[in-house]
Amino acid sequence: MQLQGRGPILGVWRRAIAISAMLAAATSASAQGVGSIEGRVLSASSGEPVYLTRSTDGGHTFAPNRRVSIGEVCPCCRTALVSGTDGSLYIAWRTVLPGNIRDIVVARSTDGGATWSAARRVHADDWVFEACPHAGPALAVDSSGALHVAWWTGKEGTAGVYYARSSDRAETFSAPVALGLAERSRPAHVQLALHDDAKMVAVVWDDGTLPVSRIVMRVSEDGGRTFGRPLPVSAEHRAAGFPVLGLVRDSVVIAWSEQSIEAAEHADRSRPNMRDPSSVMPLHAVGNAHVMVRRGALR
Repeated sequence: MQLQGRGPILGVWRRAIAISAMLAAATSASAQGVGSIEGRVLSASSGEPVYLTRSTDGGHTFAPNRRVSIGEVCPCCRTALVSGTDGSLYIAWRTVLPGNIRDIVVARSTDGGATWSAARRVHADDWVFEACPHAGPALAVDSSGALHVAWWTGKEGTAGVYYARSSDRAETFSAPVALGLAERSRPAHVQLALHDDAKMVAVVWDDGTLPVSRIVMRVSEDGGRTFGRPLPVSAEHRAAGFPVLGLVRDSVVIAWSEQSIEAAEHADRSRPNMRDPSSVMPLHAVGNAHVMVRRGALR
């Protein structure tokens, strides 16, 4: 695989609308997962607990929130939402189990989000943490109905990014494939995409095991059974984070936020103690970071 070029993304946008009044008021609500089924636009969000809303008019209006999860949810980790070819919906989030264990779970709906299965843990990472790491999972469904999941865990000794898949509609999951591990890792923000009827599985993340966070990608060409070596995407001497990933026809496109090492170190020093429930994560100063885009040719 080759990566080349950088440039802007241009588009035409409709005006923004409020999907949820709760999200507008909650300082700790996560970013949302968005999917579609039978012409409906759906959105999932986490606060406490996970909610889903949907639109039947192309996103002009949204129905009242519907609760998905039971129990405590890690409030700042984004949710993920995808739909399968059979009409199934899947939502993933970071749950909080007894003892402050914060692991990734998946629930499934077969009736357009009206009801949901019990959430299944993708893997027993058993990561105990008394705060929210701001790092949610990524999901994708292939044409056979197999569900692909990628996520980050901060468990000391096995911290980093993993991948797993389910061939029985999120009832059970394969043994996790370690994509980038270390003794310790800062939170990584993982993205996942499929290509060529899921023969190709691409995972991209900001590698928190490095001294300076860098965007890396690993690609599987056998449906997620094995992955190639890590491929650096962002510049070596820049602090990069929060990647997004798309695979279209013969191309892969990755975008991310990037800033100088000095700016990143200042942001780390200024970061509040997120173990304190009253803490609020501040926005970075405008101009400190740039959004970068890179396109690669699939082969």
